[in-house]
Amino acid sequence: MDVVDTRADAPGAPAPWAGFGHQLRRWRQRAGLTQAQVGARVGYDHSAISKLEGGRREPSPRLARHLDEVLGAGGELLAAYTASRHEETDGAAGVTGGGGSGPPPRNGGSRFGPLPGDIGETGDTKDTRGLEDAEGAGGVGTSGPGFPDLPGWPVRLPSNGLECPLHDDEGCTVPAPADALPVYLAFRDPGLPSGAGSDTVHVLCGLLVTCWRAAVERAAPETITVVEQALHAIARRTESLAGPYRRALRRLAAGYAQLAGELRMEHGQNGMAMAWLHRGLDWAAVSGDIASCAAILHDMSTVARLEYDTSSALGYARAIRAADPGRRWTAVVADLCEARAHALGGDALESRRHLARARTGLSRLGERDLAEAPWLCGARGEVYLESGTGGALRDLAALTADRSVARLAAEATERSLGSLAERMRPARLLFTLRLADCHACAGDPEAALAVAVPVLAEAATVPTALIGRELRGLRSRLAARWSGRPDVRDFAEHLGRGLL
Repeated sequence: MDVVDTRADAPGAPAPWAGFGHQLRRWRQRAGLTQAQVGARVGYDHSAISKLEGGRREPSPRLARHLDEVLGAGGELLAAYTASRHEETDGAAGVTGGGGSGPPPRNGGSRFGPLPGDIGETGDTKDTRGLEDAEGAGGVGTSGPGFPDLPGWPVRLPSNGLECPLHDDEGCTVPAPADALPVYLAFRDPGLPSGAGSDTVHVLCGLLVTCWRAAVERAAPETITVVEQALHAIARRTESLAGPYRRALRRLAAGYAQLAGELRMEHGQNGMAMAWLHRGLDWAAVSGDIASCAAILHDMSTVARLEYDTSSALGYARAIRAADPGRRWTAVVADLCEARAHALGGDALESRRHLARARTGLSRLGERDLAEAPWLCGARGEVYLESGTGGALRDLAALTADRSVARLAAEATERSLGSLAERMRPARLLFTLRLADCHACAGDPEAALAVAVPVLAEAATVPTALIGRELRGLRSRLAARWSGRPDVRDFAEHLGRGLL
């Protein structure tokens, strides 16, 4: 039987498969199909599809795969199925999307089920939409599967805020690229005996550093393939190990899963993003890595917000605070996430209250906080605070048409741009387009176009979902109020010819 009765359709009962149902409805509507049409293509009555979309029925793995293929979801429905199954199994033991605010779970490794991208009981994996095969993609001076040709291979750890999970802040040396490649290929090869030494851990750290840099500085699409291939190899090897190497690989798995989630989110694949983030949260929790737990919960709150799910965004934000109430930096992260979620819901008072708390909290961080969260230090911390402030105030201005709030949003966004490193081009484009939108919300179309038009050509070369979202918001606000202006019409037509 492909549709399992979960008895969740009783009056007042929760819908445990709501996440999968939401994604199923989204993909069905994107395909332009009715429930009856989808049902006919997979061999079910329209009422079964209705119950699946309502979260009141559990699909079998086979049906989830069939729906994914029929709707052209490219793995996202499978990822949503994995995440929903994971949430149903773990229930109250962990942090879930329904507004739950408890700390991350800390039970053992037996909870780990199929990874996002697994397609069945055979253990085989399926390539997902938009990914390029990494085989033969080249790598740091020599060709090899899944090893990127990326600049910035670290010489030592810590590097780029990443510590070695074996040596922490003591520091250690990373093998040179020529030596790293054979170590990595041996680790990835399922035909070779399992095992991991310090060199393997250091190579995986070096690869994660280069992939983070590629994502931040260039939004390189092939990075998704590299990261997810490494994740599958780490997951395959981890549970056969014990002691410090098992814990080290779990910590690395959490970092890779967070990056995989962010990359999927950048490409608009929010179901797959949330599936990876759920797995990363598990790995971070069982290895006791509070910093990773907080960072992953931050990303989960962001994904929920991108899906316009205010209650889940708030739930994940509050879970950051609950992860360790004694840490000041987690309170700063939680306050910014709560501010963004309240802004999405139109609660200006609560949003601005949390923004003020985040600003005060950032100014009071101590050495321990900055050691655990180096990305809150100096200019990076200013970018984080001001970009979050600008985003929250812009969202409020868009909802309330309050021009004074829009001007404050523009000021905060300009400050974030002023502190952002020039090499971080995707973020600079995102914040630049947000600044243009702030001007539109403030009633100044000339300023909005003056900011946006010069970066349109570059935006076309970095077609992430987040940049597309900013462009769509800007275009809709300009067209809604100034559609009669020739420059606004030209702008909208230009976007329609290729950027959106």
